[in-house]
Amino acid sequence: MKTILFKIIACILILYLSGCYKRNFFPDPDDPGLSLLTSHGFNIGTVYINGVPYINTYSKPLFGGIINTVPTVTKASANSTYDTLSISWPIEINDSISTQFSSPYQSIALLMPVPKTFTQNDFLAMNGQRFSSNTNTVILKTQNYNDTLSGLSNIYFVKVSVDTIEFSTRHLAFSGLFNGNIGDSILITKGRFDFEIDESSLNF
Repeated sequence: MKTILFKIIACILILYLSGCYKRNFFPDPDDPGLSLLTSHGFNIGTVYINGVPYINTYSKPLFGGIINTVPTVTKASANSTYDTLSISWPIEINDSISTQFSSPYQSIALLMPVPKTFTQNDFLAMNGQRFSSNTNTVILKTQNYNDTLSGLSNIYFVKVSVDTIEFSTRHLAFSGLFNGNIGDSILITKGRFDFEIDESSLNF
């Protein structure tokens, strides 16, 4: 009897956990396929690429639920006065039919020149700042990942802050808006992101 009861409780718990976690996607009624801009570390990023809605990818853990893919934030050294801050994440078309591997674009990256002395505190200081296309770059990677398309971008960090501190590790939350273009053929419009990352994942 105890064994049967234990199995029933285990099944209920699994079903509960499977139903509790959903993508933090809040449909924008004015922009179909895009999520509303939020600033709560929901780990969601959406954008139009030539009018087609794209969203960051996700994974489904063994015990149910959904985990949104978080961005990779790195600083790359350059043989110039400035280094490059890169914020990149994998993307897929946001519909119920396409998959990541059927999307013509597999990832997007926003690149910004930063001083060689750039630190995590400087990243936090980007709160409320706008960065124009005369300095920033947007990169799309195609299906084979060897082809990269590069253009200009505008970025506005609506909010950058320390969201939580757990076990002496800070979690940095950042949200914002972006757009750009790659020549005259690829328009990147109405981009918005709301991410949270562990500061231990940063290389600066």
